[in-house]
Amino acid sequence: MQFTITKSGLEIFDTCRAWGLANLLYAGCQGSLSPLISDTGAWFVLTVQSDLGRLDLAGSDQWRALKADENWQNVFLTYKRQWTGRRDDAIAVLERSARMILDRASTTGLVADFDGDTTLPGPLDPSAFKGLRGRTLGDYGEGQTSVDEINWALGCLGAVTAQNYKLQRVTGGKWEHYVTLPVPELVLLDNFREVRELVGKRPNLNYAGVRVAAAHYAVVLADAVREKGAGRPDLPMRFSKLLYFSLFRSGQQVKPAGGGAVSVGPLIELALKNASAATNVFETWDYLFRRGSVKGCDDLAHAVTELVLDPSRDTYYRHARIFSRYIFDSNRRVKRDKLYSEDSLTEVMNYVER
Repeated sequence: MQFTITKSGLEIFDTCRAWGLANLLYAGCQGSLSPLISDTGAWFVLTVQSDLGRLDLAGSDQWRALKADENWQNVFLTYKRQWTGRRDDAIAVLERSARMILDRASTTGLVADFDGDTTLPGPLDPSAFKGLRGRTLGDYGEGQTSVDEINWALGCLGAVTAQNYKLQRVTGGKWEHYVTLPVPELVLLDNFREVRELVGKRPNLNYAGVRVAAAHYAVVLADAVREKGAGRPDLPMRFSKLLYFSLFRSGQQVKPAGGGAVSVGPLIELALKNASAATNVFETWDYLFRRGSVKGCDDLAHAVTELVLDPSRDTYYRHARIFSRYIFDSNRRVKRDKLYSEDSLTEVMNYVER
């Protein structure tokens, strides 16, 4: 049985809708069906192996867990103390419309209506993100993208389950949120749920910018796929790209800053096709991100970031020069078990020359 989401052109919003529909299916069937999400270009197509049968959110432990997820507060962070109200609104829409949503998705497909009157929270459309939606002393408010309540609620649910938020202290003692979102190419939801748990165990590092945080997330994601895949190159666990952006507070407003999209396909290929060498590659890169988070060592993090996100001979040689300088400096004390093996170095070169 198939369910379709027609893309609207807002990449973050569309990706979140796909994750949201997958989780709604999973919870409504009480975990008995795990949707396969595939990106077919103009649509996300979700496939389950049998008919839905009875849909039961009220008696679903999976649904109760989704409602209690702490990430709701991050998705509605611009609403300040009112975030619980927006969460409850989204949950109510999904509970009363679940059957209609799935019926429409399995027939005509879900198409977002931008003449709707429900405002997308900033993390679902940072390109239109203008500021704080909650009340302030000046009662500040600005318009954002509006959409129908069904696709709004699905997008919010997807953001809760797939967006990763990293709270980061930056220059001047201020705080930013670094946000990452993997875009599925061919992913079984059960597999992603396990990988998400593995990725969530990464340490709390002091990143030198959102691009560095995104690169580390990409490596940790690929390593989790490797661990889950266990050498099975046909595992339905493929992502096309990683979307990322940062949110910072300016006075009473929360605004978007630098962001972008990076391809993670080659990392996933490495993880699934040569798991043994990939283990050492990812371990070395993870170590470099950790060392690069220490004050005075950010050149390590920037060099491996460019190698991971923009692989070329130039970024490889820059990474090699900086890493070698640390290796041969006795004061740096690089861990010898974190160096590349011969096989893993070959894979790094293959990654660069692909």
